[in-house]
Amino acid sequence: MHFAIAFAFASSIFPQTASADDLPPSLDASVSHGLEFLSGQQNLDGSFGTTQKPAMTGLALMSFLASGHAPDLGKYGGVVAGAVDFLVQQAQPDGSFGHNEKPMYGQGIATLALAEAYGVETAEPQRKHIAAVLAKAVALILTAQDVKKQDVYAGGWRYEPAAADSDLSLSGWNALALRACQDAGIPVPKAAVERAVKFVMKCHVADAKAFSYQPGGAAQVGPTGVGVLCLHLLDDGNRREAVEAAQFLRAHPTDDQSQFPYYGMYYATQAASRSGDAVWAAVSKVTFEKLLKSQTPQDGGWPDTPEGAGGGRTYTTSLALLTLSIPYRLLPIYQR
Repeated sequence: MHFAIAFAFASSIFPQTASADDLPPSLDASVSHGLEFLSGQQNLDGSFGTTQKPAMTGLALMSFLASGHAPDLGKYGGVVAGAVDFLVQQAQPDGSFGHNEKPMYGQGIATLALAEAYGVETAEPQRKHIAAVLAKAVALILTAQDVKKQDVYAGGWRYEPAAADSDLSLSGWNALALRACQDAGIPVPKAAVERAVKFVMKCHVADAKAFSYQPGGAAQVGPTGVGVLCLHLLDDGNRREAVEAAQFLRAHPTDDQSQFPYYGMYYATQAASRSGDAVWAAVSKVTFEKLLKSQTPQDGGWPDTPEGAGGGRTYTTSLALLTLSIPYRLLPIYQR
């Protein structure tokens, strides 16, 4: 789908997002150049990255889907189809995507990406295959959520499926995966979503009116973006804490001193897009200016940072593209 057409379609559904006139004129060209770079990072087996491949492939896959590319259609149809095939082939009988470092990151991101791809897959045999993979992936996410933990960590997720604690970053990806699967028609118990919301609120920092990485921690931009976005997408976005935390994001833009800038920009800007015109205008302006300025003009990718933990420029470029493509509103998980 052409970017301008995609944006016009999305704007008719989501008028709270900025109009085309409010966006940087170079946005479409930047996204196009970034996708060109990212396509060149795909491995022969359809994966992306050198480590944590399910997570990196999921992020890259969503970058193409977010700009209107579908399996086997158009310029990047083969790239999308290859990434989907890789994730499907990596799916294990227990619902995991193979053993990786911090496996619940890969679990949440790969499940989310496949659920998004499911909505644009037209080949019925592949749709059935993806649905079967998603059902098992959801079962594993639910099993990990059900691990007995102290009350302060109950309802969330951590690096390992059997971990005794939880954090908001892992919980965000897995909660979004559950919601995306629910939207795709995969059965997800309502109680699981409610428990995820309760854990998100355990990370709320009352005096800062924001969210922390784990219960009892300090308020941070990235976790606050996760908290606000999760509350909106889990149908609890009107509560006072979400509204107040959106103002925290407006007052604390992600900068070069942030510990995880790409992650922070992605979540803060996604959250801002749900939080009204004033928050969106403030957060997106700073974020888009930073990303457009830092894009490498020679090849279209974004620089590697220690944040990627082995994901390299595939990680930074994918998160940058997922942030810049927010106005297109083409990923189903964000269409509400």
